[in-house]
Amino acid sequence: MKEYDDVTDTTAQLGEQVFRLVYRSRTTMGSENRPAELEEIFEVSRRKNHDRRLSGALLVWQDTFVQVLEGDEATVRELYATIDADQRHEKVETLDEGVVSARAFGQWAMAHVSDGEGADLPAARGAEAPDMPHAIPRIEDRRQAMLLDLMREYANPDIEPVASPGERSEGDSPR
Repeated sequence: MKEYDDVTDTTAQLGEQVFRLVYRSRTTMGSENRPAELEEIFEVSRRKNHDRRLSGALLVWQDTFVQVLEGDEATVRELYATIDADQRHEKVETLDEGVVSARAFGQWAMAHVSDGEGADLPAARGAEAPDMPHAIPRIEDRRQAMLLDLMREYANPDIEPVASPGERSEGDSPR
């Protein structure tokens, strides 16, 4: 386990609200260099997110990334602007954002969600999930399980993004 896996202040207790942003993008990294580049992304993001008191998860599924960022709204939005400008991916689109009652990934500065070696959580679920002894999940709560399922759904490029809170029409309910 790397030194930066845990966020010291998880604010996982109910009642301590945090801002959450979920986005999807398509990688531009070549498949031959992808494992090394992803390893570097996780190492750097875990260190920086820990310092910024951010938590989250990055799902890597084929050529698609789905990432959850949780923490102070200004800090999350600043990081998202940096991510949006990163040349290692394209077609960055916000899927959902808003204030939530608690972090879903408070035990990770950045959980790695995939079916590959080094993953913290499997990308596949149920009968689809491969035998992954290296990805034994830490304590998982219902909130986290629901968000992981949503991330898995969002990995499908045919899923439309949820409108941002300001774009919802009357009668629409947020996801």
